[in-house]
Amino acid sequence: MNNSNENYLKETRKLYDKITYKFLMPVLYIVFLCVSPPPVFIFTIVLSPLLFMLFFNRKLFSKKFAIFSFMIYLTGSAIYSCLPWFQYRSFLFFHPSWTEAEGRIIDYKIRWTPTTKQSAASSTASITYTYRVGDKERQVYASEAVDRYSNNLWNTDGDIEGHNLALDKQIKEYINAKNYKILINRANDSRLFIPLDYFSFWGALPLQIILMLLKIIVALAIIISLPYSYAYVLERIKENQRRKY
Repeated sequence: MNNSNENYLKETRKLYDKITYKFLMPVLYIVFLCVSPPPVFIFTIVLSPLLFMLFFNRKLFSKKFAIFSFMIYLTGSAIYSCLPWFQYRSFLFFHPSWTEAEGRIIDYKIRWTPTTKQSAASSTASITYTYRVGDKERQVYASEAVDRYSNNLWNTDGDIEGHNLALDKQIKEYINAKNYKILINRANDSRLFIPLDYFSFWGALPLQIILMLLKIIVALAIIISLPYSYAYVLERIKENQRRKY
């Protein structure tokens, strides 16, 4: 009876692993790739097999390769998210029908957008801009034009106010320096790129998530090490006292 139960559990486990690693994970991974920006897609498709064969020297299309390739994808996404200027140039490259339009930002508003009550949140700038098409001027409202993400696990009222003020200052600087571009296509659809900096730290969500995770790891490491540190210090004190006597 026990053997039959063990065999049943083993077969169930094998079926679960087969469905998970050979069907669900590849499908989800392909979906992620398909909705990713073209540079991230190319980065992943090109580097994944090259680096995998270089470091592991094993056959492709295995479970290990899928996990490795997904890590390459996450790395590419993180790098891409903090490069606004490259995002703008790559969009132009892969969308040659889009052209720069004459336009300006006429209004903006800053708000706090939490994903939960207080954590994993961001200051968000909604921007209203206009652009000209021939003799006509069109007005567009971009509800999430610029984000300044927090890397705090919990944001106090002071943190929220600080992020909002910092983003407000940044938006004013972008507008004054005209650090943005408005692109349109033949259907008169528009897209606002702001800012056009070479590197954006606070605007990259993956970087802030990594920093948040590092903070959690450091905090847990300190908490776990406290009893051992206390015991070590106490032992040293006792040892010094024994030496005196």
